[in-house]
Amino acid sequence: MQYDVVVIGGGITGAGILRDLALRGIPALLLEKNRPGGATTASSTHLIHGGLRYLLYDRLTTHTTCWDSGHIVRTARPLLTRLPILWPVYRDHRHGLETVETLLESYDSFQKMKEGKPHLRFSPEETLRLFPLLRKEGLRGSVIFDEWWVDPVALVNANLESAKRAGGEFRTGQAATDFLREGGAVKGVRVRSSARTEDIPARLVINAAGPWVDRVARWAQVDVPLRLRKGTHLLYNRPLGLSARPLGLLLEAEDRERYVFVIPGPDGATRVGPTDVEAPEGPEALRASPEEISYLLASVRRYFPDFPEAHDGATVGARPILGQAGPEKRLSREFEVYDHAARDGVPGLLTVAGGKMSDYRLMAEAAGDAAATLLGKLGGIRSHLTTLDGAPVDNIPNDRPPSARFKGFLRRHSRFREAYAWAYLAGGYARHIFRRLRAPAPATAAEVSSYFSKSA
Repeated sequence: MQYDVVVIGGGITGAGILRDLALRGIPALLLEKNRPGGATTASSTHLIHGGLRYLLYDRLTTHTTCWDSGHIVRTARPLLTRLPILWPVYRDHRHGLETVETLLESYDSFQKMKEGKPHLRFSPEETLRLFPLLRKEGLRGSVIFDEWWVDPVALVNANLESAKRAGGEFRTGQAATDFLREGGAVKGVRVRSSARTEDIPARLVINAAGPWVDRVARWAQVDVPLRLRKGTHLLYNRPLGLSARPLGLLLEAEDRERYVFVIPGPDGATRVGPTDVEAPEGPEALRASPEEISYLLASVRRYFPDFPEAHDGATVGARPILGQAGPEKRLSREFEVYDHAARDGVPGLLTVAGGKMSDYRLMAEAAGDAAATLLGKLGGIRSHLTTLDGAPVDNIPNDRPPSARFKGFLRRHSRFREAYAWAYLAGGYARHIFRRLRAPAPATAAEVSSYFSKSA
């Protein structure tokens, strides 16, 4: 059988693309060499989140991610669990409590997009009531904000099953090893399984191999620049009893440059991380280094001196960030869909690179748009209108993503991107200080009770 599209890669990006194509009525096959979602996707922090920290240097990425996170919440709600996250602030922290709350006030403007509640500010006493073992010395207070917890592998499988019900096909345990070529064009893929080698023709191939997209692209002698970053999490296969409530933590790390999550999940496990370091060794050779483990433990022990050192394992993944120059804090987390016919003179091949799990649906939509255009099968976009279970999505808010043209400009000019973010925060800080002078009290008991109610 000749498919219209073959998708290479069964992480969350590839699974989302297969679903998008199937909902458009485009015959497609996905190939995954191992377990769906078992590599980069599985090693994530298990959050569908808006990217709070990007507000410091890449505001439009936060806007975009919150906008698409809302679509993910509405289409995959049974898989998601609301997870409030507490950010304690101390006297010796790099960012003071007023600065931190300004950041959260800016985040509040996007929270409604993903059905999250506005933040609350807690006194030191309320903070310690929630986390009695937290270090008391120097505690100025805390802020709490909303995110969504998800089992990422379950999310991948749900997308694949949704695609299958719509007519898409997927195969696991089958590795694409090369492209089929004809006159310089890509005409399909060669696949190896434990039993045989098979040629699968297709009108179009979509390379969605995550941190391996550059290697797959080289089969067609084209280049996709990546800058791999390694993220390690410590895994505790048990609740740690830090709080009586199911709450996450965001902690300023030991080096005072980064932040570390402590994420308890409904699965009973707790994840601590991630690190964020260069990964020159490649995605398949990643290991948690002793330095990373020490860094994560030391970071958490700044707040919980008796935090257990004995963990049950570590997950390590490579973030496939688009190739770009500059320090880590200026790296864009945007994604790109490359049409290699227009870019490199190689028809029949698209590559989807960059991005995050929290905007996988938007990545899939962009890839689906590009594929539909090339195949001459233009039709309505449906991935945000139908849940993963096949029900219609009701009450979609009239929110809008940021201007694509403006996003593109800021992505090409990282210093302007950072200045734009800081200009917003500077104005927000002035307004925040004015409000604090008029009403400086932290959250009331009624506000705390309402925040922890089950409704979002």
